[in-house]
Amino acid sequence: MDETAAIPGVTATRSVDEITALLAPLPIFARLDTASLSAVAARCVFLNFAAGTILMEEGRVSTFADIILDGEVDIFVETRAGRVHVATVGPPHLIGELGAIAATPRSATVIAKSALSVLRIERDNLMSLTAAYPTIGVAIIAELGQRLYGMNRLLAYLTYAANALGRDEYDPQMLQELLRQPGDLANFARAFANMAAELEEKKRRRDEMQAAAMIQNSILPRPLSREGRLATIDLHAEMHPAREIGGDFYDYFLLDNDHLAVTVADVSGKGIPAALFMAVSRTVLRSGERGDDMAEDMESANRLLATENAAAMFVTAFHGVLDLDTGVMRYCNAGHNPPYVLRAAGGQDTLKATGIPFGVDADRSYRIAETRLRSGDTLFLYSDGITEAFNPAGEEFGTQRLESVLAAAAGKGAAALVADVLAATVAFADGAEQSDDITALALVYRGHFA
Repeated sequence: MDETAAIPGVTATRSVDEITALLAPLPIFARLDTASLSAVAARCVFLNFAAGTILMEEGRVSTFADIILDGEVDIFVETRAGRVHVATVGPPHLIGELGAIAATPRSATVIAKSALSVLRIERDNLMSLTAAYPTIGVAIIAELGQRLYGMNRLLAYLTYAANALGRDEYDPQMLQELLRQPGDLANFARAFANMAAELEEKKRRRDEMQAAAMIQNSILPRPLSREGRLATIDLHAEMHPAREIGGDFYDYFLLDNDHLAVTVADVSGKGIPAALFMAVSRTVLRSGERGDDMAEDMESANRLLATENAAAMFVTAFHGVLDLDTGVMRYCNAGHNPPYVLRAAGGQDTLKATGIPFGVDADRSYRIAETRLRSGDTLFLYSDGITEAFNPAGEEFGTQRLESVLAAAAGKGAAALVADVLAATVAFADGAEQSDDITALALVYRGHFA
């Protein structure tokens, strides 16, 4: 909107004495003698504006200054990131004095926040007055010099604070003195201080999340030894959370010299709640595995996870126990993605669900199923972060693509197989954001005499 078009007209006139009384408290006029102040007052006009009126527009030249008598204005600065609100000011604030002196393009946009009454003086009037009353020019120069001094000092502190913030050495005390000062730049200092505090809080939360991720990673099992009975298997697993921490996990551990327990699980949800439930689920499944009665162990784990589950979370899990000597694996699939058994002789089998996810129904029973791995067979476990990976077009990776990758990787070792699947998922996503945790575990059974 054109600034001149925004002027609705002059209000009822006031006496020079009334205007003089309004001008006298303002810093820019405080040094003037009575005659000079009265001369300025005689050149001012009263104006009214409706809320939303643009008084000054950034980048445009206008040659007046306004003294706010009633109402408030918002001050904005345009940036590449959009319009930034710098301050809200009310009476008896003086706005636009630089334009009234130098006739330069406005450095900010000023918009009436509410119905507004101002006292306006034009540059031509102010300049002609300085010729007749030199004290007016001296007062203006002195006031602007004082403002420039304060601005430079504040900008120096803000620059120092910004650099310190970038070095992670920010001290909020460095802005306390500036925050106590009046003026628009002090408002900016307050905005900077709030931004810095928010950044510091985000950094603290990021550091906490990184620490949580390290803790979560530390509870995942270390690589197995390749000696003794464990030489009969080649096992590799990876977990890649969608955020700093995730709800997926994998686990494997020896029950005794002849039996290896293997688990891959996926907790509902993401972030900290999922990570906490993941840690509980892992502990419950690991500590509950006694090896005597697998069905009873799984039902006990489910009861523990379902009891007092106020967050209504659940976990899908595949838990199997492999006899290292015979290759027989007994397993419970609690609503998890069916793992694949890649046969050395060719073909793929899937290990279907034998029950619902853990944590849903405390009284649910679980069936135990059995399969047998022969020499060269591979068990591949995964979470749905793989099959439900999306590309930029919104297409899903799906089970068919996964099965094609598994078929092409036939005969490879466990680490190479996992690497192929993860690489295919990343290539398919083509830069799209990872929407879910991704976990993959491969176990190649070499046989007792391998």
